[in-house]
Amino acid sequence: MSQRPIRPVENYTDAFLTTLGVFLFMVFWMIAAALGYAWVVATAYILDVIFKLFGSLRQN
Repeated sequence: MSQRPIRPVENYTDAFLTTLGVFLFMVFWMIAAALGYAWVVATAYILDVIFKLFGSLRQN
């Protein structure tokens, strides 16, 4: 039974760190977009309530 020589493994550290960086960038971008969308919806709802309140006060 012959033993094969032990060879060093490939170094994938740079590829892993680059992929992790791209993945984190996309995750943070998605969080910012989702929170930005929620902010727009909340602001639009608040403005709608305020306009309806002023509209009802104006007619009375």
